[in-house]
This record gives sequence, C-alpha cells and structure tokens, in this order.
Amino acid sequence: MELEGLEPLDLKNLKYSLFASRRFLPMFLSTFLGTFNDNLIRAGLVVMIAYASQHDIYLTVQPEILVTICSALLVVPMVLFSSIAGELADKYDKAKLIVLTKLAEVFIMLGAGYGFFTQNIPLLMVLLFISGTHSTFYVPIKFSILPQHLKTGELLAGNGFMASGSYLAILAGMIAGGLIIEYPHEVIGIVAVIIALAGFAISLLIPPAPSSHPHTKISFNLWHGSVGIIKHARRDKTLVRTILCLSWFITVGSIYISQFANYARGVVHANNEVYIIFLTVFSVGVALGSLLCDTLLKSQISTRFTPIAAIGISVFTALMIFFTPVPIHEGLMTVREFFSVTSHYFVLASMLLVAVCGGLYIVPLYALLQSRTQSSHRSQVIAASNLSDSLSMTLAAIISTILLSYGLGVQDLFIIVAFLTLAVAWYARKISS
Repeated sequence: MELEGLEPLDLKNLKYSLFASRRFLPMFLSTFLGTFNDNLIRAGLVVMIAYASQHDIYLTVQPEILVTICSALLVVPMVLFSSIAGELADKYDKAKLIVLTKLAEVFIMLGAGYGFFTQNIPLLMVLLFISGTHSTFYVPIKFSILPQHLKTGELLAGNGFMASGSYLAILAGMIAGGLIIEYPHEVIGIVAVIIALAGFAISLLIPPAPSSHPHTKISFNLWHGSVGIIKHARRDKTLVRTILCLSWFITVGSIYISQFANYARGVVHANNEVYIIFLTVFSVGVALGSLLCDTLLKSQISTRFTPIAAIGISVFTALMIFFTPVPIHEGLMTVREFFSVTSHYFVLASMLLVAVCGGLYIVPLYALLQSRTQSSHRSQVIAASNLSDSLSMTLAAIISTILLSYGLGVQDLFIIVAFLTLAVAWYARKISS
C-alpha cells in the first residue's frame, strides 16, 4: 500500500520511494521519534545534574559521578535483557510489539514529565534505566522487521535511511534536551509526551510482520538466555565477524560522542557551542555515509568497502589530530573565534570524513547481518549483536577512564582508536558477503 498523492513523482525506481511506502515510512518515523525522545530526556537530565546548583537542586553525590551513572543506566539493560528481547521479537508479530513498545514509551515519558516538573533526579534516573530497557526491547524488532517488509534490493537503502535517521535523531534530541531544560521544567515533559503520542499513532500504520518462529521459548534466566543467543550466532563465522565489526564502530562512535565535550573544552579551548558543532558535524557525516552506501554498492549487499572505510576512519582521525592547533586564547573561544582560525576548517573536514567513513562502514554490516541470518532466529542474532555492542561500549568506557586518569589526553585516546581501527580493517577483510 503506497501513500496517496505521490504517484505523479514516479519514484518507483528510486531508493527514496521507500519514503512513499507504508512498508517503510511509519517504521522510520516511529523509530526516529523514539530515538529523539530517549536522547531528549537523557540530555535534559544530564544538564539538570551538571547545573544543579544554579537551579537550587541539592545533590548528595558529585555531578560528575551522577552523569557517569546516567550513561551506565542506558547500557546495563542491554546486557541484562537482550536475550529476552530477541526471543520475544522472533516469537510474536513485530508490528504488534512495536505498537506495545510505543504505548509503553508514552507512560515512560509521562513519568519523566513528572520527574522534571518536580526536579526529582532519583526518579528520573530510574526512568532513564526504564528507557534503556525500552530501547533494548525495541532494537531487535526494528532491525529484524526490515527484511520482512523490504525486498532484498531495498535492504541496503532501508538500513542506510534508518542509520542516518538514528544519528540525526540522537543529535536533535541531545540539542533539544539541553535547550528545553532551560525553560520551565514542565515544558520538556510536555514535549516528550507529545512526541511519544505521535510515535504511537504512527506505529499503528506499520503493516503486520507475522511471527518468524512462534514456537520460540522465552528464557527468563538472563544468563542462560544470553549464552543461548551467543551460541546461535557463533554457528556462523561470518555472523560472528560481522557482529564484532559492528560493535567496534558502535564503540568508536560512543568514544567520539562522549569525548567531544572534553576535546572542545580541553584541547581546542572552545565553548559549549563549538561542542554542539562537533556533534552536528559527526552526526551529519554518519548520515551522509549511510546514504551513500546504496549508491556506491548499487543496492547489492556487500562488505567490500568496509575495510576501506575502516582505514578511512583511522586516517582521518589522525588528520583531525594533526590539524588541531595549539590554542593561543586564554579563555574559551566562541564560535566566531573558532571559525577565524583556518586550521579549524581542516579539523571539521577531517571529523566529517571520519563520520562519513563510519556510515559507509556500518550500513553494509547491518544489511549482511539481516540477510544472512535465518528468519526464525534473526531477532535473537540481532539481540546478540546488541549485547556485544553494550559490552564493548562498557569495556571501552572503563579503559578510556583508566587511560585518562593516568595522564593520557583526549587526543592520545583518539590516536589509540585510530591504530586499533587499522587492525579492525584487517579483520574485516575476512568477512565474506
């Protein structure tokens, strides 16, 4: 079923015709809005904690510790509940599950709205954990439903759109959360609830996606379930390599996004607005790279560009550090002062190309993971990938914290990532697609 009023545009032979299709558009929009909401409340909470003293909010724990805990609250549910999430997505109609998860999001955002209105930080942190749990259950559904609704030739484009939309939604949510929290505190809750209601309404338009394996047994033993989905993925070496390579970029992306604030302030000596520019450039770059995949690969699911993209991430990261000048300003630079320095344009260009390579790297891997996995266990394999991502991000955060605490700088951390990505490029050559 195509959306009315778009036939005269003759989009049938264009990948963008997916946006005129009920098979894709409702799924894309509901995912975009959900990702936006997650990052809206996360950013709002982090800013509320960071500037608690200015808002007469009393904290019993240091803000830096609470912010670190907030990041962990989004990752821990992936470790705990990925196995159950994958089993549920294989057992039941995915479209119905999406509707239920979007309905749950409405209640989560209602709770968050109350938490922001009352400035109840403990409640908001509990709701952040619940939001992370919600995302854990949603991820296997959103990736495993695409092969059911899209043709093989559309899968690469569909994943490209989903990846680009997700990064732009993360960016928009983080910026909006940081800005809206400065208004009366009930505003951010109202915005979140409206967006959740819109996402729920849109999810009702998603076509049915019948169960791929209705006899799947749900294991509520979290350890046993996690071991089970890992064992299933390990049966195929290509899947294992694909999952590990995917986890690497998710880890790299998390390091970049988490360290951009330190890079902007401590290395470039620029203010918070320049940090927002860094986030914007990186997110737009990933979106551009994701969109380029289908064009470069001509709709064929192939990882032949993945090692090249990994090398690009390494090279352009090194160039970004190389072009970063030694700051001469005593205070923090404004946006105008930042753009008055010629070398900063090269920094931004290198940063953009790192992200473009990231988009080119990750989208074919997602498409390969979806197309190569048996439909009966596709959601569980994607859940195993989600579990791998969460463990990688957690390990990377711990190692990064240790390295930085021992005197290494943010630039040193980026260079280490660049060298390790070269090793990943070599490993990615072994993926057959």
